[in-house]
Amino acid sequence: MRSLAEVAAATINRPAAEATYSAHKAHATPAPQAPVAMWLRRLWERMVALYGHAWVSVNGVTPHAEGGALSMAGSTWSGVLAGLTAQQIGDGVKACIAEGAEFPPSAPRFRGMCFGIPSFAAVESELRTGNPSPFTRAVWADLDAFLYRQVSAEKAERMLRAAYDLTREKVMQGMALPEPPVAEIEHQKPEFKRASPEVAARHCAEIRALLGMGNSQ
Repeated sequence: MRSLAEVAAATINRPAAEATYSAHKAHATPAPQAPVAMWLRRLWERMVALYGHAWVSVNGVTPHAEGGALSMAGSTWSGVLAGLTAQQIGDGVKACIAEGAEFPPSAPRFRGMCFGIPSFAAVESELRTGNPSPFTRAVWADLDAFLYRQVSAEKAERMLRAAYDLTREKVMQGMALPEPPVAEIEHQKPEFKRASPEVAARHCAEIRALLGMGNSQ
């Protein structure tokens, strides 16, 4: 496997990378302040290691243009990382690895991954298997569950996607996901007690009286 330096060197020598770099220089913005700058550099290194040329050809070898200012891509991704914790950024990278995709996520999608937002397909799967994540439970809360079960499959998918988009927007704006249930609520079966012979005889006598049977056996 080629090292990060080899990947970077090979890409710089390609005309496409040179064109991308020149375009980014034209939109350069001031460098971000720490700690965003530190996480931006680390994220860039990790993305190059994960996706190689697929990342570099779109975003460049580094997030900086000549002179140390941010490139257009660097500025975009700096905004993506703004307000995120180190844990959230790490969760986003882990989600990229778990996804196993050939191409890197877009900047908005990566921010969603940092918030623990699964794909729409994953939400559908979790609803089918009955093992929902906190995000999927939040989606279900935004859904008219009764109507969802009554409509056609096509309309149900549109309803679910609308609830997914709404929940995703809320989470991206800072809404906390519901906490996972501590434990499943135990189903308690009613306890039946056999009546004593005296109680049973009294009830039988009352029933016979109501039926006009007197005390006959």
